[in-house]
Formats: sequence, C-alpha cells, structure tokens
Amino acid sequence: MSIDVDAIIAWIAENWIWPAAIVGVVVLFFIVIALLPDARISTNPAFPIEGDEARDLAVGAIQITTSFGAWNDPEARAISESKSLRKNLVEMWGLTDRASWMETIQELPERRSDPLRDSLLRLRASVADSLGRRPTKKEWVKAAKEHGAGGRDVTDTISTIVALENGFKKKKLGTLVLPDSATIRSSTGYAYGQCAALATWGVALGFATREEIRPILAEISARARSEFGSWEEFGRSYLLGRSLRLVEQGMDTEKALEKADDGLTAYGRAFDAKRGGGPWSTLTW
Repeated sequence: MSIDVDAIIAWIAENWIWPAAIVGVVVLFFIVIALLPDARISTNPAFPIEGDEARDLAVGAIQITTSFGAWNDPEARAISESKSLRKNLVEMWGLTDRASWMETIQELPERRSDPLRDSLLRLRASVADSLGRRPTKKEWVKAAKEHGAGGRDVTDTISTIVALENGFKKKKLGTLVLPDSATIRSSTGYAYGQCAALATWGVALGFATREEIRPILAEISARARSEFGSWEEFGRSYLLGRSLRLVEQGMDTEKALEKADDGLTAYGRAFDAKRGGGPWSTLTW
C-alpha cells in the first residue's frame, strides 16, 4: 500500500484550519498548565516526609506553607535565604533575639486565648455531644443563657463564629473543611500551628539549630494531640482561630473570610494524597 504524499499535502493546504486549530489547542493546554499554581503542598525534598520530626512539623503545615515555606523544612530555608522575609518576620513578631523568640513560643497559646470565646466553644461542643449534631445558632444562644452566659458580648461572639463557619462552608473546599457532621470545639489549633512554625523560624533567624528545636516541636505536637483527635479537628480549629484573630484585630467577617482563602487551600493540600502526598493524609495523627 502506497501513501499519496501529494494528496495529503493538498488536503492540508485546503483544510489547514483544522490542523492549526488542533496544534493551537495543544499548545494552549500546555501554556495553561505551566501558568497554573502548583496544586501540591510545598515540600522540600532535602528533608523527611515521614517519621517523628515530619509528624511534629505537620502541625505547622498551614502556617508554614502560607508563609512561603515547605511544610517539612525544620530550617525554614525559604526565610533564611530571603533578607526581606527575615526582616518582615522580625518586625511582625518582634523576634530580636533568642530570648524574645522563646518567650513568644511559650506565651503564644495564652495570647491567642479568650475566656469567653473558649468557654462558649466548649459549651457548644457539649451540646453537640448531647444532640448528636452541631447545634444551631439559636440552640447555642439558648444553652449559653441556661448556663448563665447572656448579654451582647455572648451573642456577638456566637454570631461571629457562626458567620465565619457559614462562610467556610460556602468556599470551594467547604464540605471538606466543615461537613455538617463536624463541630469545631476550640480555636487553640491556631496557636499550636503558629508555635510549630515559629520553632522553625528560630532556626532561620539563627536563634537555634535544627537539633535544638526538636524537643520544642515535640512538645507542641504533644499538646495539640492531647486536645484534638484528628488532623481534621485540629485543622478546623486552626482555620477558625486564624479568622477570629483577624476579627479581633478589627477586620469585619467578610474581609476575614477573604483572607481565609489561602488557609483553606493549604488545608485541602495537606489532605491531598493523590497529587501531592499531603502530610495530613499520609501521617497518622
């Protein structure tokens, strides 16, 4: 069987638009793929992705990756290699020396706590256990009054938390972050996640070595695991605490929810085993 090359060339000449369109689509596909942000969680191949150190570092996964780092990097190389990032870190956190760095890690959980908010979240968790589901806003307010907690501060706090959670559910990853069956029981996950990140930042700033932060990370991890029962519970607590912190600083809930997008994305990537080996999908809680 012979191939009529002249006929093929003639056909292409007469119908050139179709081959050109196919080539154009293929080229456009690869251009779009190249321009899309990496859907995987940032990971440094120079460091382990399993074992005790990785498991402890994973507590800081959202905080670390939303601060330009790789979740498994105990040396925070992205920061140590960037003068501007180091400067911003020092100015934002007041980390001027080893003493100020250690003090921040030790005091942060207390700084991020709020007696009223924390007690209301514990109360809601108790009501959820009794009902077998997350209580509605009305049921939560009623339970608070029955326990002697009334007034504008109580209703405002409950309204803010419910507004933020409703906002989470409307996001792209809403059903993953906060399914109907889940109740966020505290916001302390945010402080633990920040503490884990701070430990690595201390290495980047020259205040400690990788070996010196191992017991610090282990303690932070142990505290988080004593309070939460899964990566899901911990992650939800982190996200709520992060958004509440923004509201406490004067931001309205809508703006705080806009700022939550990168954290929600990081949450999803931490669980993504298919594309990126997310640590929360591969490491046991």
